[in-house]
Amino acid sequence: MSVPYFFMNKKKLKKLIEIINKLSKEYNGFISVSFDNWRGFRFIFDTKETRKCDNNCKECPLYNLLKKEKIYKNNFGLIKATKNDKQLFGPQNFLNCKTLEQYENCFVNFILKECKTEKEIKDELNLVKDFKIVFSKNDSVKKIEKDFKKSVMNKLAITTKKRMG
Repeated sequence: MSVPYFFMNKKKLKKLIEIINKLSKEYNGFISVSFDNWRGFRFIFDTKETRKCDNNCKECPLYNLLKKEKIYKNNFGLIKATKNDKQLFGPQNFLNCKTLEQYENCFVNFILKECKTEKEIKDELNLVKDFKIVFSKNDSVKKIEKDFKKSVMNKLAITTKKRMG
């Protein structure tokens, strides 16, 4: 599996991480910020607001902070969830306003409910493999990333085992 173009473009990645670090000085609510390439490159924001989201986005400090930033206007901002997305991935108005646990469940749900072929499953697992943590308030990004990937695989194994009886 090749590394996505964005990860090879160190200058662009560095610039976006600088923006996240700048935002974390303005906004104390970030718990972690992740990055992946599902439906295009995007950040996933685990924040105080994400953990208690009531979908009142106009009042959300994260939403208001991001709509002023370049990452919001580029392909790295908030991605609106469709009705079907909400049924599969959870109730938030944006696909990338998720706790890490919610995002783990997004991968698991998508693989179990939407992937029909071995290739689709492998493609989705490659997205899990390429998933990156770019900011963490509390712990090592490498540790969180490793724990995230391990948890997705464990949830898949447990769910599959239960289904098989």
